[in-house]
This record gives sequence, structure tokens and C-alpha cells, in this order.
Amino acid sequence: MANILYGVNGEGSGHSTRAKEVISHLQEKGHRVHVVSFDRGLTNLKDQFEVTEIFGFHFAYVNNRVRYRRTAAKNLIKAPKAARSFALLLRRVDEWKIDLVITDFEPLSSRAGHHRKLPVISIDNQHCITNTDVSLPNKHRRDAAAAKLATRLMTPHAQAYLVTSFFPVKSKKKNTFVVPPILRREILATQPTSGDSVLVYVTSPAKDLPLCCKKSGASLWLMDSDKKASRATSCSRSPAWKAFCVTWLGAKPSSPMPAFLW
Repeated sequence: MANILYGVNGEGSGHSTRAKEVISHLQEKGHRVHVVSFDRGLTNLKDQFEVTEIFGFHFAYVNNRVRYRRTAAKNLIKAPKAARSFALLLRRVDEWKIDLVITDFEPLSSRAGHHRKLPVISIDNQHCITNTDVSLPNKHRRDAAAAKLATRLMTPHAQAYLVTSFFPVKSKKKNTFVVPPILRREILATQPTSGDSVLVYVTSPAKDLPLCCKKSGASLWLMDSDKKASRATSCSRSPAWKAFCVTWLGAKPSSPMPAFLW
């Protein structure tokens, strides 16, 4: 069985939610998994797994959208701390006699694997915009280019990319494999109590998310990263929301969903 280094991005809770299921599966198969993470990833996983804290890069958000200049400035200031954490991680890789690195959009573990000439597997949804044939509206080309650059810089040169997607899309690269979303067992076992509500998880407060989709009559509840739920009070006709309605509620959108928004 393999000694696996599993790096989990701690920005938000989505990465750790997905990683929890993959790590549990690997352990059930007899592999030894060494988890490294930060922030919410550390908080969400430490009660179930032994997790080593590492430095984590953070995105700067304004109204639930990434601001790239602020993000770059915020992380450049912390570059020395990142370098020290990377050196510590390299020592741990040697001590743990790691055979394989799996990264869920966590850059330090990915680079540690490359530095030690180990195979690296990436599991995330972000590489859908770089490694598949997803189409993007021209009006969002600038934001899409920034998102693609950030994605390529996070976990480059992996031997394999497992890309999760909730809609059909084709891979553009031989080492990229598109799979359905990885859901928690608790979610799969849950039975819906009503069909008239939609729960949307947001990383930071957003002002323009809607109360309802008029064509479906579904109420919208927002849950932030601290698991505080609130009911939205305004209605939006954004392309992202309309596409969300099409996917889950059967409404008809006027334009496709920009992939980098999800």
C-alpha cells in the first residue's frame, strides 16, 4: 500500500468536503494518508484525520468575486512564510516516505511532489476551465483569462487531473478525466423534505443573489462559509442564476453560465 501526501486547499469548505470522502476511501483501501491543509480545511478535517498545518494562499473577495490585484498583493507580503512552510513540507515528505501526492487545489503539496520527483494527481473542479472544451461568453473573456491563469499556477504539471463537473464536458488533454461531483455520504443519504427551496453556498456575502426564480417559484436561502443561513431579499437576472435554474429547476436561461463563477 502507498504512503500518500494529500494537500487540501483551506480557502472555503468545498475542497475539504470533497477531500474528506476521498481520504476516507483511500484509508479504507489500506493506504496511509498524510493530510496537510490550513484555515477551514484544517478546521473541517482535524477531528477525523491527523492533519499537519501548512501555509495557505488566500483569495481576496469583494461581493463574492475574486479581486486578483488584491489577492496578489496580499500573498506577496506573506511569501517568506510560504517558503518556510514549503521547506518544512519537504522534510515531512522525506520523513513520511511519500510515494504519491494528491492535491485538491493546494499548491505547496503539488510543488513538494514535483521537487521530490513524485507522481502528482490533482482533484478539483477549477481545471474544468483550462483542461476541457467548456465555452465562455465573450463579455466575460477578461475574467476568464484571469481565472485560467490562477488555475494554471496553482497545481501545474500533474500527471493526472481528475476534474469534477455537474454538466457534460469533454477533456482537451489525455491526462484529464472528467468525473461527477464527489458528494458526502451524509448528502447521498439525505431525503429532501420539500421541493420548493434551493440552498446556495457562498464564500463571502453577495448582494445580487435572488430571492426566487419566478419561473419555478423556488425560494433561495444563502449559507456563508461560517454556516450561517439567511434568506435572500432581492431578485437577480444574472446569467449564472438563470443557468443554475436550468440545471436544477427546469427554467429557461437567456445565456449560458460562465464556468468560472461556480
